[in-house]
Amino acid sequence: MAFERVLADWLEDRTLVSELDLLVVDKPSGVVVHGGDEGLGADLVGRLRAWFRSRGEPEYLGVHHRLDLGASGVLLFTRSPRHNVEVARSFSEHTVERVYVAVVGGTALPDAGELVHRLAAEKGRPTRVVDRGGRLARARYRVLERRGSRALVELRPATGRTHQLRVQLAAVHAPIVGDTIYGGAAAPRLMLHSAVLGVLGRRFTAAVPPLFLASLGGRDGELGAPAEVARGLVEAAWRRAPVGRRTDAYRLVNGIGDGLPGIVVDRYCEHAVLALGSEEAIAREAELVAGVLALGASSVHVKRHLKADLRRLDPGALASPAPAAGSAPTGTVIVNENGLRLAVRLDSGLSTGLFVDQRDNRALVRRLAAGARVLNLFAYTCSFTIASATGGARETVSVDLSSAALRRGRENLALNGIAGPQHQLHRADAGAWLRRARARGERFDLVVLDPPSFGTVRGRAGFSITRDLEVVAADAIALLAPGGRLLAVTNHRKTTVEGLRRLLHRAARSAGRTVTQVKDCVSGYDCPPHPDGPSPSKSALVTVR
Repeated sequence: MAFERVLADWLEDRTLVSELDLLVVDKPSGVVVHGGDEGLGADLVGRLRAWFRSRGEPEYLGVHHRLDLGASGVLLFTRSPRHNVEVARSFSEHTVERVYVAVVGGTALPDAGELVHRLAAEKGRPTRVVDRGGRLARARYRVLERRGSRALVELRPATGRTHQLRVQLAAVHAPIVGDTIYGGAAAPRLMLHSAVLGVLGRRFTAAVPPLFLASLGGRDGELGAPAEVARGLVEAAWRRAPVGRRTDAYRLVNGIGDGLPGIVVDRYCEHAVLALGSEEAIAREAELVAGVLALGASSVHVKRHLKADLRRLDPGALASPAPAAGSAPTGTVIVNENGLRLAVRLDSGLSTGLFVDQRDNRALVRRLAAGARVLNLFAYTCSFTIASATGGARETVSVDLSSAALRRGRENLALNGIAGPQHQLHRADAGAWLRRARARGERFDLVVLDPPSFGTVRGRAGFSITRDLEVVAADAIALLAPGGRLLAVTNHRKTTVEGLRRLLHRAARSAGRTVTQVKDCVSGYDCPPHPDGPSPSKSALVTVR
């Protein structure tokens, strides 16, 4: 079975102790201990129980403490009620030995000392330091190493409060690197690790991740040693396993958001596409291809994303039609995304015909489309159109300048049994088509606006997102019926979520329409944000009257 290794419920080499009554693991960063998206089932407790079930073992798992989503390290569970009372008492009476390691910023932190604060925690809000009230928080610390403006710190909390170490370090102007909630410097992850847990007369340890030393030296944007990169590929892909139960097209690795800068890996059925976006990644291509193949891919296709004018480059040098490793698929690959059948080509340039990072937005459009007249601008291969039609849209109109893309759109319509005059495909410049539609007084209930950052027309510069998006958005909003919605998407890296919202408000004013709501559409579980924000795409749903 393709990708069997990373579709497993648990990475067994992260098990520290497995006994009849106890389970101690080294929790990976980026996995919530309990809760989260219940429908997705991506929490650690749920995945461990599924692992027990697959082994024919009892599923009982007693949860006595947690680690934050971004933290890693020692986490203990009881496998039977035998130790529950003793473990619970140890945590409530603060007799458990807990040792954490963190990379922090700031140079004012003395070499050793004690952090003493009163903390107030409110559900849904960051914990804060207060002068009165709250709950007492105490922790001893010592600096293990300093490099430049950062320090590696050992912490021994005497109490257990929500976000305690994160808040206390921020309060003394030494926030944890990667802790964007409490003012830490941007990093691929929260640089906080549970290194030691002492309870029940025993001491459990988990080695500090190599990434911490790289972060200490300010090298967060670099790839690690080959063994670290190989491990990073496995763990990033494993975190996405719950998505793989719903679809066979999704993102396995999302660049620096997974601690692997310059590397993006997408799965299409049993095949993988490896996108290289940095000089370092391109230089290590052979190593990375081998690493992706080891995940269980039948083939690995490489796409090289260079910062250059692509019109001047040989397309074959960017994306060879042949796979770099493994057996090439024959022609079109048909993927299944939550019931949608979509055709992709892995051998036809930089794009495959499907942007997997838009899966959740396609699901959103599908939910909103019932009975609606839908306009899909810059439609490409019409995946948003397929989502609209299967969601019950009464009519769809798809506009794109590429006849080749629209041919593939028709293929997608046929794959899903969608046909008829109510689904129109127009080969046209989206901006020009909008102006004509506006002059005709057309109205749509839902418009999808997903333009490229930069487009060409017959080899010449065409659409530019920095120059043209606001004008196109205004024309699109002008076409909305009262109560209509616009889903705007951009993968332009210099456009922020806040910047997109401001642009859409300006566009609505220019169109003479009143915005009643702007809702940010967060990236899917398989596209974790980069340290500086969402990547690759930002999207917002605008409602007007």
